[in-house]
Amino acid sequence: MANKLRPKKAKAPYRKYVAGQGFVHTRGFTSQEHDLKEEESVPKSSYLDIQGPLALPWEVQALIIQMIDEIGLQHLLVCKTWYYICIPLLYEFPQLTSKNYAAFVSAVVDNKKKKLGEKVLVLDLSMILQSGKNSSISKLLRRCSPSLERFTAPQTSFGYAPLISLKACHELKYLDLGLLSETVKLKELFLAIQNFTELTHLAFPRSSVDCEGFREFKWPPNLQYLKLSGGITNEFLAETRWPRSITTLEFSSCPRVDEHGLYRVLAQIGDNLRQLYFHYPLPQLHDNSLDYVFRYCSNLISLQLMVDYCSKWAFSEHMLPPLVHPRPLRTVYLESSGSLGLAFKIHPDDFTIAIMESRLPCLKSISVSSKLNWDVKSEDVTDLVSVFEDQGGSIYLSY
Repeated sequence: MANKLRPKKAKAPYRKYVAGQGFVHTRGFTSQEHDLKEEESVPKSSYLDIQGPLALPWEVQALIIQMIDEIGLQHLLVCKTWYYICIPLLYEFPQLTSKNYAAFVSAVVDNKKKKLGEKVLVLDLSMILQSGKNSSISKLLRRCSPSLERFTAPQTSFGYAPLISLKACHELKYLDLGLLSETVKLKELFLAIQNFTELTHLAFPRSSVDCEGFREFKWPPNLQYLKLSGGITNEFLAETRWPRSITTLEFSSCPRVDEHGLYRVLAQIGDNLRQLYFHYPLPQLHDNSLDYVFRYCSNLISLQLMVDYCSKWAFSEHMLPPLVHPRPLRTVYLESSGSLGLAFKIHPDDFTIAIMESRLPCLKSISVSSKLNWDVKSEDVTDLVSVFEDQGGSIYLSY
């Protein structure tokens, strides 16, 4: 039994911090009396220094924390409330490498109570080489599916199981499978993404082997960027009803696509495109297959051409017909594989004449690959620079 006759201990006045009010007293004497005593004892010059940082509501502190460039361990150790504020920010965009990937998977997959995966918005596995397995990536996608908006697949270990888990990521806006080196069936990919109403960016895997199921596939309604790679065929390009929302289109590593399939796509959506890029290799194209691009795409702002597949006639008056409005093309990238005989396919004079004849009135930038071996000190390049500067443009040499 407790000794009721024992004298009670004297309790010191207790202060606790309340968001928006600063320190308040709960016993000993009232907060008003404490404020009067503090005003008498504390100089006015230092009053703001003490009360200022302590009087911020938690909502304001959360807004300030969100403006920090990088959340570190020191922010999580300030207090319990700061911990809960910083955890979602820390897991929104995890910087994953082969060294910390296992610890991240353990935190997200094994700890089901904290539900850390629901806080992940961007999942970039491009740096994961041999650390990932199909099972771990599949579980990781399932845990992150409620809020995941951007996903970049790893170079390996992305098979059937991760594609099944990918179906649950209904909030996905950005999907990049371009780095995959393992075989992927496009039919399974089509089934996984056909209900992604928020998807705006899609990059096909370069290791796909077939195009079965494309006739039943319904493209995401808001798709804006599309990169075609892998085992796509001319039949796929010709019979697909391409969404008119696409404004950026890329072709890369398409060994089965020739110029007929390519122009079937451009015939449907060429007028809607603002950016068009061609990457090496496209082995079915001829040395002048890309000369007709401007006839199909009159509203391009940016264009990348491979000199391997185009000639000087691409910038001639026949391929650059006059438009009702000034041609909006602002940037041209000239890339080359470096093979022999390509250095003289496009000459600086081809651009000089096109600019002087006002075929490219809005052109502001020309990026030329160093593999073309243009002599920057030659008269031809000097004339081009002089004419181009009058139009406000610049020439760049890329390596």
